[in-house]
Amino acid sequence: MDKLSHPLSHSPFWLRHLPRIGLLVGVLLVLGGTGWWFSQPGKNRESSAIPVSANATVPLRVKTAIARLQSVETKRVLTGTVEPVETVNLTSRVTGKVRQLAVQEGDRVKTGDTLVVIDVADIQAQSGQALAGVNMAQSNYQTAQAQWREARAQLQEAEAELADARLEQQRMAMLRSEGAVSQQVLDKANTRVQMTQARIQQIQAGISQAQATMNQARAQVKQSQAQVSQVSANLNYGKITAPFNGTITRKHAEVGAMAGPGQQLVTLESSDRLRFSTQVPESLIVQVTQGQPVSVRLDALNRSVLGAVSQIIPSADPKTRNFEVKVALNKVSGMIPGMFGRLQLADGAAATFGERIALVIPKSAIIKQFGVTGVFKIDDKDRAIFQPITTGKTQNFEIEVFSGLKAGNRLVLEPTDNLKEGIALQID
Repeated sequence: MDKLSHPLSHSPFWLRHLPRIGLLVGVLLVLGGTGWWFSQPGKNRESSAIPVSANATVPLRVKTAIARLQSVETKRVLTGTVEPVETVNLTSRVTGKVRQLAVQEGDRVKTGDTLVVIDVADIQAQSGQALAGVNMAQSNYQTAQAQWREARAQLQEAEAELADARLEQQRMAMLRSEGAVSQQVLDKANTRVQMTQARIQQIQAGISQAQATMNQARAQVKQSQAQVSQVSANLNYGKITAPFNGTITRKHAEVGAMAGPGQQLVTLESSDRLRFSTQVPESLIVQVTQGQPVSVRLDALNRSVLGAVSQIIPSADPKTRNFEVKVALNKVSGMIPGMFGRLQLADGAAATFGERIALVIPKSAIIKQFGVTGVFKIDDKDRAIFQPITTGKTQNFEIEVFSGLKAGNRLVLEPTDNLKEGIALQID
């Protein structure tokens, strides 16, 4: 009979040695845990052995301030633009091709500098025609004047002859009444008087016609001379010069282009005299007076420029109800037309458009954590609590708070890096 085999005699190797494997794993775990324990810093091992009540820290000493309500000035910022006092679009007064354009945009020019030259060859031809017209009109006047003088001489001769004819007529009439001469002789004397009178009338008509011709010729002379003056002026209009010192801000034509009367050629702006133009609401216009000193903040220059109110347009825009106000600015380096600005009235009384109550705190209480602006507020257990806030305008050493705090909150001043959320505080 075969011997009975042990139940584990035919089991796998790991199953037959399972108790030994378990013992070995346990020993390894105990050794690993012990090594980790001794690898930790000594103070951590010690702190775990200290009672929880002994882990309390010393309160951090801080200075504090109270959030409070106070009245603040309400100022209205008036935005506007720097503009030149003088701006002109120089135009052509004659027709012709642009022969020369001596400036570019951005060039500075002085009074009298030549900017544009227009070809005036056609006008020069008109000048010759106008001079010929003057000569012809003067010739016609001289001819009419000679005719008038001749007619006047004839009139004087005819009047003398008429006087003689009348004297002879009277003598013949007397002799006829005495029977000394025949009727035929008297009729001849009467006829002479009548013919002389008719001749005088004809001469007088000629004088009137000569006078009219002379007046007409004189008018033609004046008209021709005016045409000569106009043509001469047009010749001068062919050269366009700068009316004042300034800067060329825009070209509207190029060399070779055809220019006509009224056509814009270049835009010139004064660069030495600048002003600030802004729109003032009708509710604030009474706060602005002529000559009032003001300050204009220019963002591009990061500075303020002093000036005075030079002009108040006494008519509001019917749509916006705003009045246009212009401020003459002092000359400063770097200021150019087109810059954006904010008007700040220099007189404190005039700058205040009312007061309101606002919550303010010291600026030294502000701190930023992870990009969030806030303060450390002290709770009723004298612990530091970080409170995000929304801030407004700054005045001196205080800043306005719109949200996050209320009046009476106690805040930590000049918070340091040691100040953490929930830390105990000792208030000075």
